[in-house]
Amino acid sequence: MPPKGFSVNLIRIQETSTSMQLPARRAYHVIYDTSLYESIRYAAENDWTGIVPDIGVPLFSPERITSEERVRLRELSRDLSIEWGFHAPGDDVNLMSTYPPIRTGVISYFKQIINLARELSTGPTNLVVHPGILPSFEKAGNQPSDSFSQQYHSVYAQVLRENLSELLAHARPHVRLVIENVYWTPLVREVIEHLIPQGLKLCLDIPKLYGFDLKLRESDWSLFQRYKGSIEVVHIHDIIPQIGSHQVVGNGLIDFQETLSFLSKLPTKPQYVFEVRPREEAHRSLMGIGEIMRIFGYDL
Repeated sequence: MPPKGFSVNLIRIQETSTSMQLPARRAYHVIYDTSLYESIRYAAENDWTGIVPDIGVPLFSPERITSEERVRLRELSRDLSIEWGFHAPGDDVNLMSTYPPIRTGVISYFKQIINLARELSTGPTNLVVHPGILPSFEKAGNQPSDSFSQQYHSVYAQVLRENLSELLAHARPHVRLVIENVYWTPLVREVIEHLIPQGLKLCLDIPKLYGFDLKLRESDWSLFQRYKGSIEVVHIHDIIPQIGSHQVVGNGLIDFQETLSFLSKLPTKPQYVFEVRPREEAHRSLMGIGEIMRIFGYDL
């Protein structure tokens, strides 16, 4: 499934969903909004069926949202038929940390996020997490750079497995714990396959299926194909090599055709989250996906 540069000419796409087929469950990644009330209202007025606040944004941290606000937000989302999804902090939080006090703190905070998700959503919802990364210690000379991770494979696998298992238990049954394909290694994939029978769900970030050279990460793609029934969330954005990812769909080099064809055959419809900021650019990307759906007849 190499990127073929399939691109949608967004100039020709009207900024409206009138008569356009769109993913059934479509949400935008909330980062730069000034309040969740604003996000819910914006979503309801602009073709979205859901919002996904990123808890990495200080404004959305659980301790900043009172019980009274949670009730009001839940009622507003119910009245406007907007579903929730949530993204846990990922850039500065590590579910493979072995340092006891830090590990305890991370799990405690993630449980607070799960509680927030449970209180804001009137129905089942999801929380996307990143697995984290291992320390890296290079050896001198021409020696394998992954020898440290091999030596401590069982240690970090156990930590990740225990942390995810504890969060899964806390999240059931209202919140689905979902792991995103970020820094997946053989160790991470091993733990994922162990925990899928326990209810761990998958988040397929389409651009992250590719390396910096835009070559497909075959091992990650194979896991999604084997466990397609566990795909709960899909992240959509594009890649411009000179700039990076999280670009407007159609402006980059990602070929969405084969991936969307695969997703259109899933037994249940995942939540499609457009990780393009600001939200107006996420809407442009939504229209781009709608055009691809129209051209190829995909049902997402």
